Amino acid sequence: MTKPKRTHPLGLLQHIAKSIKDYWFLLILVLTSHDYTSIWFWGIMTILLVAFFIWPLAKWLTLTYVIAPDAIVVHSGVFVRHHEHIPYARIQTVQNKQWFYLRPFKLEEVLIETASHSDSAPEARLTAVPITVAQLINHYRQVATTAPTATDPQTDDSPATATEPAPVTATPQPAAYYQINYRDLVKFGLTSLIFIPFLLVLLGLYNKIPHKVADALIDDASHLGLTLLIGGAIVIVLIAWLGAFLWTLTRYYHFELSRSNHQLVAAKGLFQRNTVTAPLDRLQGVRIKQNILRQWLHLQTIQVLVASKAASDDDDNDLVVMPVIDNAIVYRTMQPFIQWLPSQQPDLSALRVARSWYQIRNTMLVVAVPIALLWWLWPSWGWLSLILLPIAALQGRFAAKNTAGALLSPKLLALQTGHFWERELYYIPTEKIQSMKVTRSIWMKRTHLAHLVVNIRHGNHNQAIELRYLHADAAHAIYDWYLHRT
Repeated sequence: MTKPKRTHPLGLLQHIAKSIKDYWFLLILVLTSHDYTSIWFWGIMTILLVAFFIWPLAKWLTLTYVIAPDAIVVHSGVFVRHHEHIPYARIQTVQNKQWFYLRPFKLEEVLIETASHSDSAPEARLTAVPITVAQLINHYRQVATTAPTATDPQTDDSPATATEPAPVTATPQPAAYYQINYRDLVKFGLTSLIFIPFLLVLLGLYNKIPHKVADALIDDASHLGLTLLIGGAIVIVLIAWLGAFLWTLTRYYHFELSRSNHQLVAAKGLFQRNTVTAPLDRLQGVRIKQNILRQWLHLQTIQVLVASKAASDDDDNDLVVMPVIDNAIVYRTMQPFIQWLPSQQPDLSALRVARSWYQIRNTMLVVAVPIALLWWLWPSWGWLSLILLPIAALQGRFAAKNTAGALLSPKLLALQTGHFWERELYYIPTEKIQSMKVTRSIWMKRTHLAHLVVNIRHGNHNQAIELRYLHADAAHAIYDWYLHRT
């Protein structure tokens, strides 16, 4: 059997970085302390030394791993020892993260997840291991799925190779390959709505400015004209947009997607190269989404839903497999990668909203509460909140107009929703449906309406896809099919 190995010493740096991230408040206590002779200061310094250096060193020294032909075995724990045995057939995703400082040493971080992983961490995290480790894991995964009874040539009876990993076969030519070009990457960055969180961060920084400085800025601004004030606001928005654009470019730099050996491999990133490998038979569904900017420009983003947190850095925690693509070529581009997708835009008129008014009414009722509060708290400014009513009405109409769906075949269900100015189209293999239900209130019986809810697995949670205010007969037709499917 292969001898247990430790990760590279550079892995200790990542353990230290994680400790600093978890216990950063200790640094704040030290920096804000002014009495360097007190016992409290030296007590905090001792805790700091243990938390940032001794404890990470102990964790690194006690973590070993074995890449065996039948499973991955990870030994960890300082005071309580943990022995994790992960069969290859149970692995959902393998994620490789390679920071720029690891590239010269041909090292990377490997994260392994199964369907039973916790929210906080994957089953196994190997920091700073040779890049051949992930290749060997993927090799054994393919052997486990294609030839489960085959034995590996590396056994205890072969002393010459007993301490060496099995040779990794040459990487086969991918059956399908895509690499983003510079123009599409720029489109993706410019149409991303991630600038909104950046804008909120900039506004939050204003609260950190000393009050004297903030008051001086307000006094200076009061002497400026309305045009200059509006111009300042536009500059802040542009700064947030530029920051989001650069952030998106570095995250999706040199994006690649390939399919080989029944696996999808997505790789991206400038400073940190992030590669996720997901078996095609473990995909829970495909999501094609468009925010309002991409709807105007006829662009779409394609993601796959997997039962892991490997895509936690991506939008909605779903693995991006096509960052941006024109509407006209979506299906012919994606079919070589996911062959059960339709070859063209399907007809989704089987499931449509019967009465749009109900969606409009509901969204207007939601904003009625904040409007009432604003009128009560600030009567002189409450009239400004009335602008929320037409916005809510338009959002309700958008949701109703974009609700659609159909059973495309006994093996594929398509559901489309619209919320928060974003259209999402789900393609769900019917064997991946966890449950389905039809709900209706006592008032909806009179109007022959119903809600259809389809549940699938998403990360470590449930993804509920709800189509509201459908014709009751259409919703029950899908539900009856689900009950009697073979």
